[in-house]
Amino acid sequence: MRDYGKISPQFWTGKTGKAIKAGGPDAVVVAVYLMSSPHSNMIGMYYLPMMYLAHETGLGIEGASKGLQRCIEAGFCRYDEENEMVWVVEMAIHQIGELKATDNRCIGIQNEYDRLPESLYFQEFYEKYASIFHMKKPRGNT
Repeated sequence: MRDYGKISPQFWTGKTGKAIKAGGPDAVVVAVYLMSSPHSNMIGMYYLPMMYLAHETGLGIEGASKGLQRCIEAGFCRYDEENEMVWVVEMAIHQIGELKATDNRCIGIQNEYDRLPESLYFQEFYEKYASIFHMKKPRGNT
């Protein structure tokens, strides 16, 4: 669990945030939860069973599922149902920023990525962030 996380004020006025808000209050609650979840990490890809999402947001399974679907449709996140993994697509860059190759956080990011349970989105994550975070080895999708 992280001790802190960043939620940018631009979330409310940006294109993706507006698309999420158009999905209704359940979508907004899910989006904010995904950025601040006690299960999240700095790279935005983490294990999240639907039951956790439903219980911790108070939305129930139906509300959490609908809110998550709206977030997916807005391009905010992806959800791997089989492996119960969520990927908040832009979270890593918003939480960390671009790094120099000598920054010790590059090793931490690679380690976090390597420790994750299986996911459909490993290759896509690696392609998006390998050069920004100086990652050394990809993982295959499952």
